[in-house]
Amino acid sequence: MAQLIKTAYEIKEWSGGTTTEIFIYPEGAEYDQRNFSFRLSTASVEIDETTFTSLPGVKRTLMVLHGKMELSHEGHHTKMLQEHDVDEFDGGWKTTSKGKCIDFNLMCKGETSGKLRGFAIEKNRFKEFKVSGKLNFIYVTGGSITINRKTYHPGALVRIKLEAIIQLQAKEHCDFIVAEIFNP
Repeated sequence: MAQLIKTAYEIKEWSGGTTTEIFIYPEGAEYDQRNFSFRLSTASVEIDETTFTSLPGVKRTLMVLHGKMELSHEGHHTKMLQEHDVDEFDGGWKTTSKGKCIDFNLMCKGETSGKLRGFAIEKNRFKEFKVSGKLNFIYVTGGSITINRKTYHPGALVRIKLEAIIQLQAKEHCDFIVAEIFNP
C-alpha cells in the first residue's frame, strides 16, 4: 500500500532562492523541457519580493510550508498565505510574491489535475484520511510518521497506491503534505 519513493533530491537555483524537484511524471520527463504531466517540488523564497517564472500551459498549486507570502496575480487576485494555506493559479499569469518562505508546488499540464492538503499532528496521535487520486503521495516535512509499521522521516516521499484510507501515527510532532493526482 505505502511505498517509499525517495529521500534525496537535487537542489537548483532560481531567481528568488532554490528549488528542489521531488517527483516528475512521466519517468524521464524534464522540467526544463516542459514535457511533464505533473511535477512536485519545494522552493525557498529568500528575497523580500520576486517574480515567478512564467509557465504558460501549467496549472499551479502552491502551499506554504514555513513562513508566509503574499501572491499577486496581475489582473486576477492577490492572496496572503501562511503555513498550509494554498493558492491555485495559471502558470502563465504574471505572478509576484512578497515575503520569505518555503513552499510546496504542484504543477500540472494538459488534462492532469491535482490537489494538496497539509497536516500537522501531535506526538503519539493517529490520523486517518482518504486519498482518491490515481497517484497519491505523502511528503514528510517535519517530524516522523508511521504508516503500516514503517517509519518515515523529513524528506521522505511515500507513494500510496490508488484510492485508499490511510492510517498513520506521529512518532513526534509531524507535518506532512498529501498530494492527490487525477488523470496523470
